[in-house]
Amino acid sequence: MDSPSYWQLLKGNAAFRYLWFGVVVSFFGDWFSTIALYTLAQDLSDSARVLAAILIAKTLPIFLVAPITGPVVDRMDRRWLMIGTDVARSALTVGLIGAAGAGSLELAIGVLALRTACTGLFIPARTAVIPQLTTRGELPVAMALSGGTWSVMLALGAAAGGLVTAGVGVIGALWIDALTYLLSAASLWWLPSLPPAGAGTGPGTSFLDGIRVLRGRVFLVALLLSKAGMALATASLVTLPMYGNGVYAATAGATWIGALYAARGLGALVGSVGVRKITGDGEGALSGALPIGFAWSGAWLAGLMIAPSIGWAALCFLGAGIGNGVIWVFSGILAQRAIPDGYRGRLFSLEFGLMTLISASSSWLAGSAIDTGGWSPQQVNLAVGGSMLGPTLLWLGVGGWRWRRAGRLE
Repeated sequence: MDSPSYWQLLKGNAAFRYLWFGVVVSFFGDWFSTIALYTLAQDLSDSARVLAAILIAKTLPIFLVAPITGPVVDRMDRRWLMIGTDVARSALTVGLIGAAGAGSLELAIGVLALRTACTGLFIPARTAVIPQLTTRGELPVAMALSGGTWSVMLALGAAAGGLVTAGVGVIGALWIDALTYLLSAASLWWLPSLPPAGAGTGPGTSFLDGIRVLRGRVFLVALLLSKAGMALATASLVTLPMYGNGVYAATAGATWIGALYAARGLGALVGSVGVRKITGDGEGALSGALPIGFAWSGAWLAGLMIAPSIGWAALCFLGAGIGNGVIWVFSGILAQRAIPDGYRGRLFSLEFGLMTLISASSSWLAGSAIDTGGWSPQQVNLAVGGSMLGPTLLWLGVGGWRWRRAGRLE
């Protein structure tokens, strides 16, 4: 079956269009709050660990709630789960406004962690419904468009978030973020009922039952670990606010932080949408691109070691974003094809949970290396770039194993 264009998918599939629009507005608002919280942290503290703590609060709760959220997504109507979590996240963003008004970083980080826990329910639900709303021919297009949307909203939302935060302040930016969650919920309201196949019936409905499906499925395990491998690079995000507000004295402030995030998002857009135009949607091409994506990302992150200006730093973040876009979308397409509907909630909760665990751990290590180890942001990025060698070799090994199994190297 031929795949439609991105425009044909949005024009011809109303249900997916409602999902896509909800994701657009909530992603856009997310970057408003991200830049606002980084600005608040740098106004109240000069510690890299505080920046790491914000990243951890935006990631680790997803891992902690995964054993609960996965089974819930595989038992309940996913439409109502997404609407409910959007409303809850809007209310918690109002809580962030209160914390920012009080000048309390500790309270802001605590509320942010609660909001992230709600996101830990929303993300696997949103990911699991994409095959329910699309045909097999539409699925790769929908996955690439979803990844590309994240990238565009990262670029536009971060750039706008930097300008808005500089213009109306942290609290004004957070109010905009709270509104975007309600707009997302309003869009998702128009979706049909989306219960998982066989919801809540028969054996095998626990989180561990979902994990047992992976036994002996080496390729699927590698796919679900891909985003965790990519999350090693999250440590570089601890340094990004420093590159935008300190490393280069002539270019410092929220606007420059937003610009660097925008460069990263533009790169992810190229990787998620542009590279797929070259590779196509065949399994061999998609899986073969994964080790290249890891190596490419690592090389550009290591290049931050020698970036002499914010322009060069933006180019490095853009280049790394291309590799990340390839990893995110290509592994996602392959995993969606391989996982039965009744297990998607649990396995995607596992995937995102592991990703956020690695992300939180690498963020804290980076912050500690800068605060107590005497490392510079440049040294951290050199180490982060080198760490991408591990998943690169893993995927080269998986590729060789699959070729041997197919008898092509006999």
